[in-house]
Parts: sequence; structure tokens; C-alpha cells
Amino acid sequence: MRMRLFSLLVTLFCCFPAYPALAREDYGVIYSGQKDDRVFNSMVVSAVSSFEEQHEVNFRHRVIVAQEDSADAIRAFVERGITTLVLVGFIHEKAVRELAPRYPHARFTIIDGDVTGPNVRSIRFREQEAGFLAGMAAAFASRSGRVAFIGAVATPPVRRFGCGFVQGVREARPVTVMARYMTTDLDGFRDRRLARSVAEDMLADGADVLFPAAGLASRDALLAAAQAGKFGIGVDSDQEEVAPGHIVTTAVKRIDVAVTAALQDLYGGTWKAGNFEIGVTEGGVDWVRPGADRFITPAQISAIETAKSRISTGRLTILAQEPACKQVGVTP
Repeated sequence: MRMRLFSLLVTLFCCFPAYPALAREDYGVIYSGQKDDRVFNSMVVSAVSSFEEQHEVNFRHRVIVAQEDSADAIRAFVERGITTLVLVGFIHEKAVRELAPRYPHARFTIIDGDVTGPNVRSIRFREQEAGFLAGMAAAFASRSGRVAFIGAVATPPVRRFGCGFVQGVREARPVTVMARYMTTDLDGFRDRRLARSVAEDMLADGADVLFPAAGLASRDALLAAAQAGKFGIGVDSDQEEVAPGHIVTTAVKRIDVAVTAALQDLYGGTWKAGNFEIGVTEGGVDWVRPGADRFITPAQISAIETAKSRISTGRLTILAQEPACKQVGVTP
């Protein structure tokens, strides 16, 4: 799967002007929230660490906690001569949009962002496709007929996860979907206490499968479900280890593969600008099948795999916004 995605990304970027190879100290990565969140950012850390070891180069790392800190972090790097930057999270959109034209000699790769420019590569994911597959699994696994989506904050990627989840549940069988966003503050992705509180409320309302898309805080929502004897859906990277025996599946988002492909291009001098979106077809999102048979039948697993195949071949389109999602409060 990794090679498939890597090859596709390389092919897609053939139409943009290339840049020369990098100096050994020319790399910087800026995270938002918490660097080792064991979900989203941790996949970037893993990709960067492997790349450093493979090519004997060094990255400068910086972590910001608020959107307004992004511009300062970028300026600090560029003014120190670090002109090849990986920005992790949509939180950097505003700063990149403002600063990329001011630093035409710099190269910006933004994950989960949507910025257009001759020196910007924007990589987004069709999270709704992973959410859809996970939603089918949640509906099949539910015994109470009530499942819940918990978003930390209504960011575009989280909304896409949630809307796909709603559509997947509806595809599988008639099950009630509850949805709630924890807060409007980006600190929600780290607010473990709030995640547990919201999860407990959802469980008290009858949900027996929870899908928290809440970064680091997702773990506490999953633990709350497990401790109540209920089940969870992981997010981004396989979260079976959070609550063994209670994770139906994970809505996988291969951030590590996308970052590795971009870094290989940067190192090789073949990096190109552009706006790209990757999903099931490209191997960018998926669901975790191993272990699902503890919760759902072989026929149900087959139904999910059939849906995945239909998405991959373009016979099934999962929308980022859909009326049913608005009805349960997942999208505006």
C-alpha cells in the first residue's frame, strides 16, 4: 500500500517545476498541539525519524499550540536559513497563505491544508471515505442500535470523518447516530478529561460504539467506552493497543506515507508544488480489518470490503457534506 501511494504521489507531481536538492540542515517541521500524541503527529514523527536515519540529515522541530503562533514559527525557521518546511495540520493554512509569497525561495508542504502557490504543496485526505468504512463497522457491531461520533473541534478533517461515519452507518443498517463536538478551542484535541466526560454522556444516552476523532484525547474516550463494557472506533493510526478487545476497527489515515513521499521528493530535488487529495483509491485512507471478526460477521466484513472496492473504483462516492450529516450536527 505504501509503495502504491508513493508511486501515485510521484506521478501526480510531474507537472510542476522542480527545485534543487537540499542542504543537509535545510529541513524543518512544525507541529500543532502535542508532538507525541500517539495518533496524528506521532505518524509524522515516525516518518521524519526514519527519513533522518535513512539519509543522515537532521530536522529542526517546533511545536505550536495556537494558530497565531504559526507565522512566528515559520518566520523564525526561514530567517535562520531553514527554507524547506513541513507544516502539520490545517492550523497553518493562514500563515502559509500569507508568508509563502513573501518567501518565494522557501518550500512549504502542508498536511491537511488547502493553500495554492508556486512554492506550496498541499496534501489533503478524503477522511470521509475512512469514516464511511468505520461507520459501517460500527453499525454492524452495535447491539443497542445507537452509535456516537465525537469530534474534538469542528475542523474540516474532523467534519469529513464524521460525515463519512454517518453515511457508513446508514449504508449498513438502520442505527441511530448521535454526534457532538467537544469544544471550539483547538486545545480540545488534548483535553483528555473533556473527552472522557463527553464519552460518558454518550454512553449514558445508550451508545455502545463510540468514534472519537479527537487526537490525543481520543484515547480517553475509547478507554471510557471499554471501561463501560462498550466498544470504540480508533482514528488515524490503529488504536487497538488503547483498549485491547474493545476496538472494532480504526479509520486509518496514512499521514506517514504522504509525508515520506514528500520528503523523498525534497531530498531528491524533485519536489513540486500543487494541491492534492488522497483517499481509498490511492491507499491514503482505509479501515483496519484484522480483529474486526471479534465484533462482526464474515458477511458484514465482506460488505465493508465490497464498499471499499466500490469507492476505489469510483462506483461509490462518499460526500464530505451531506444532508444526513447536517441533521445530526456533524456538518454546518
